[in-house]
Amino acid sequence: MSASTRRPGSGRRRLAILAATASLALAAAGCSAGSSSSSSSGGLADGFGSRGQNRTMDFFLYYDPATEPTFAQISKGAEDAAKLANVHLNEQNAGGQVANYVQLIQTAIANKPDAMFVMFQDPSWNDVVCKAHDAGIKVYAYGIPATGDTAKCVSAFVGQDFTVVGKIIGEKLLQSVSLKPGDKVLCPAEMPTASYAVQRGAGVNEALKSVGVQCIPLETTGADEQALNAMNTWLGANRDVKAIVPLGGTPNRNSVAAEDAVGVKAPIIGFDTSPQVIDGIKSGRIIATADQQPYIEGFQSVTQAALNLDFGLSASDINSGGNALIDKSNVANLEAKELQGVRW
Repeated sequence: MSASTRRPGSGRRRLAILAATASLALAAAGCSAGSSSSSSSGGLADGFGSRGQNRTMDFFLYYDPATEPTFAQISKGAEDAAKLANVHLNEQNAGGQVANYVQLIQTAIANKPDAMFVMFQDPSWNDVVCKAHDAGIKVYAYGIPATGDTAKCVSAFVGQDFTVVGKIIGEKLLQSVSLKPGDKVLCPAEMPTASYAVQRGAGVNEALKSVGVQCIPLETTGADEQALNAMNTWLGANRDVKAIVPLGGTPNRNSVAAEDAVGVKAPIIGFDTSPQVIDGIKSGRIIATADQQPYIEGFQSVTQAALNLDFGLSASDINSGGNALIDKSNVANLEAKELQGVRW
């Protein structure tokens, strides 16, 4: 199994406040940077983290945070919250393999952590998640919510409303580009049938239907080379494309390179942040991107799970924000090196 185990050490203003609060609390708790395991301090004076001595939480990532910026931000948020809450966070990734993700959850059930965190990227693990719930493990969803009967097995969800933000992206495209019926708008995604891509695409199409245009889906996978090749092939056969709306971080960060490879220069607007997307916005090749604010998904998920364990406070669904677009006017806010892993 290619999964690995790592044991980690609404807008920008809100994130800054969260980060400052975490830093102050960490200082008060005496936690050392780079470790999320139990602190000898026993938690904060108000009791938060005081029961963390023998507490464990399993955080499951679908893609490797070492290669996927969105998951690196999720991971950083989870790690920071674990240090603040004085819990042991067992972070694992499935390497982009559905079978691995299912196996990780199955193994966790046997180990009985106090909580687990799951992104519902694929319905294949719905049943095993409910088995975890039935075994008495608190399950929290982040990034992509559980749907249907599986939602009953989940305590809370932290994430973005993909459909709402998709419509914002579509409306921004219409403000920037003149489109008419029959025009081609490519909407590549790692997994076009995954709920995040379906919901984002639905929002984009909701906006585009006003001019008689609909997204053309394209599967890229989550691997950069495969994404680049898939877009190269499609663009080479469709040089009359009027715009590209990548529905995921992988096609978004490879979109400019794909256009350059085949000599196409269509406007680009998409989702998620990365160094390549930041560069594309600065150069004017990318109109804007919707920031999912993955750091908050990791941070708030772990924080509210710890608050539930410490104080019995009920977890709740949290809209992690990210409704404002990042464009040339504000992209500089994401370039600070100290924010790598938090904002990009």
